[in-house]
Amino acid sequence: MIDLKELQKNNTVKTKELPVFLENSIQGSKIKKLPRVVFKHGANVLVFRYGTTANDKICADKKKKIVQTYTFSRSQFDYILNILKTGGKANAKDFFSIADTNCLDCVFNSYGLCYTHKYTQYSGFISMLKSICKGFDSFESLPSLNDEIKKQLFNQAFNTYVRFGTYGEPSAIPIDLVDTICSISETWTGYTHQWVRRTEYAPYFMASVHNTHQESMAHKKGFRAYIATEDEIDGFIQCPASKEAGYKSSCAACGLCSGALGAKNIRKLIQRRDNTSVKIFVH
Repeated sequence: MIDLKELQKNNTVKTKELPVFLENSIQGSKIKKLPRVVFKHGANVLVFRYGTTANDKICADKKKKIVQTYTFSRSQFDYILNILKTGGKANAKDFFSIADTNCLDCVFNSYGLCYTHKYTQYSGFISMLKSICKGFDSFESLPSLNDEIKKQLFNQAFNTYVRFGTYGEPSAIPIDLVDTICSISETWTGYTHQWVRRTEYAPYFMASVHNTHQESMAHKKGFRAYIATEDEIDGFIQCPASKEAGYKSSCAACGLCSGALGAKNIRKLIQRRDNTSVKIFVH
């Protein structure tokens, strides 16, 4: 089991040797951050988007650009590709019902249960995939992760807030990629429902849980947890970006939900709390 207090003691991700291109960017060379980087990994399509967000809870600064990751299944990619070829129309229930390899056994992986199934998010996903499909005529034609793509991803993430898992399971992203991105980002957040199986992601992501029993189980596996619940519970940190906390902060500014390694405020919090898991009330 990961020792949370030991990991949080230095309050930073381990320092590592940066790639030459990144050292050059630090020195002032103008390497453009691409608005979108796409590649296939396993049976999924991974998208890293660099841009602003209209969601104040995520980032209140409308001019600040952030990185958000999206994981689509091959089935969803092929579904949209077929629609473009046949002139058909996408259906939300059909689209989310084939979130197989990207959402796995998440308890909300049924149409209408996940907050990402709302029309605004859904329409954004469809628009994004249509744009990607116009550049690639098959799943096989999508590039796989390579050194050039890593260079683009690291440049996106450098000194930037990274939101892992805007859609889809973030543990679908290779662990070494997550590690490097976290080490060079300004801050990051990430949540995984795969905390039982993928404990190697504990330093980077929060275990997404729904009661105190699950929180305790996740803690034993080395995770801090993010508890989304309809029940009133005590003894956990209230999400600062929540209604209950009066929207005191945003995800980008707060950084609490950055696993066992991250969270710039963890050092202060751990001095006065034994439990650094975060809770939010689901209305």
